[in-house]
Amino acid sequence: MNQTVPPVAIGFNARLFPINWRPVSHEIAFARGLGCDCIQIHGREQGIDAAYLGMSLAAVGDMLISNDMSAVMEIVVRVGANGRTASSVTPLDVLRNNLDAIRRLAIRHVHWHFAPATRLTDAELCALEAMLIDTLIVGSDMARANGFTLALEHNEPDVPLFARIEAITQALEAAPELGFVWDLNHTPTNELNDWLDLAPRMTLLHVSDTPLPAVNHHLPLGQGSIDFEARFCELRERGYRGAAILEIGGVPKSGGFGRDTDEALCDSVARLRRAVWGRYSAMI
Repeated sequence: MNQTVPPVAIGFNARLFPINWRPVSHEIAFARGLGCDCIQIHGREQGIDAAYLGMSLAAVGDMLISNDMSAVMEIVVRVGANGRTASSVTPLDVLRNNLDAIRRLAIRHVHWHFAPATRLTDAELCALEAMLIDTLIVGSDMARANGFTLALEHNEPDVPLFARIEAITQALEAAPELGFVWDLNHTPTNELNDWLDLAPRMTLLHVSDTPLPAVNHHLPLGQGSIDFEARFCELRERGYRGAAILEIGGVPKSGGFGRDTDEALCDSVARLRRAVWGRYSAMI
């Protein structure tokens, strides 16, 4: 192993949310100051623009290059039983609407995070997962044609769309070029080994803490009970070499948003770096 290069690239979720928006220029500079390699930007249903980012796409692309950083993109798509959003847009439409930003920011990894837009029955959820398989196949083809990798993120059990490992496995088998985004914070302890078995298909990690056995609290690292060093040791042994993106900030079940402060990110980046290095942490 090259002892000067971390085995896993580290980054965090850009704080471009309405309740705590910061210009992306701040987020890139702050991430670079913490020694991060990448930053996650959220795509939007109609695509992203200068108003959302605080500067033009071209300027963001130049800033990423000058800071020797890369960006990844998460696209959250809330769909109904018909596989469309509330405005009747399909996930493929959403992906197309973000292609310009993906190209201009030289993004090489994009993932879909599907969520039910309304409460659905178990039968409707299973039918929706089956319906979205073709979307995942076509989306993977679109990604390849445009020079990036497309992946699918799973949900926690309380958000029962692509939350079961069987549903994720079926999607990955049907779409051989599709990657998988593993969220350590979404994973019940009793299912851990089953999800780790998907390491060969993992292309990105989402990292935050949670008070196990409860999941999906999105706490700063150290405020829950996940053993991150053990997780990354297992992932290294299985050959994972993708990026790890911090997604801290809290959700209503953990007291609400707003926990992704500069101080919390600084501490969580340091903890994540130690976990990523494991037994090599004495070098940093």
